[in-house]
Amino acid sequence: MAERRTLEMILLENKLVSEEQLKQIANYANAVGIDLHEGVLQKKVAPPEAVMMAYAESVGLPFIHLADVSIDEEITVQIDPITARQYSFVPISIDQGHVLLATTKPVIPDVEAELRMIFNLPVRCAICTPAELNGAITEYYPRGSSRIIKAKREKAAQPQPVVEASEPAEPMTDEEKKNRLLMSVVAFNFSVASVCFTLYHLGIPKWMRDTWYQYPLLTLFVLGIAGTVAFITWKRLSR
Repeated sequence: MAERRTLEMILLENKLVSEEQLKQIANYANAVGIDLHEGVLQKKVAPPEAVMMAYAESVGLPFIHLADVSIDEEITVQIDPITARQYSFVPISIDQGHVLLATTKPVIPDVEAELRMIFNLPVRCAICTPAELNGAITEYYPRGSSRIIKAKREKAAQPQPVVEASEPAEPMTDEEKKNRLLMSVVAFNFSVASVCFTLYHLGIPKWMRDTWYQYPLLTLFVLGIAGTVAFITWKRLSR
């Protein structure tokens, strides 16, 4: 079995950097406390995709383009957005009994153990470019999304109530329709009599007495009230 090439070997053999550039970048990475591939990316001496592909080969992980894969949102909502942003990863899918994560470098053991407990499955990482990962984190874990994700997880964990279909109302019988009509007519007549009785005892308002059209106006006034009462009675007796 061939020995895995180191990142330095891959960068030099693929002519992504020169020996002098590699030495300078290595010193810079050690000074600021970052990994070598991160130093190469920051110095912008090689295309990011080529650098990340070289890094993926050096750590024995696959390289993926997030634009070519479908991210399962049912998995992303199970991860706390703060954790995803802090440790820079996005869960993609359940693949061959593993939770597949998109990341720019393997997650630390503590995070891997936490994910294993959440999904009850082992974790496998796939390397992508920082630009693709940042885009996915912005899309699935935007700032302020922690409460939304928590609410979705709690809602998914709750048993969904069974909604019983309501039985359709039975059509009214002919007898019920006749009773409805009769009661509406009674309500109309009673309303006419009540309004006329009230006006007779209280007197017709002066503004009606002083106009030549007082009687048509009175008729419309009485019929309007009686019609409203009859309509309400009709609706209350309808199903």
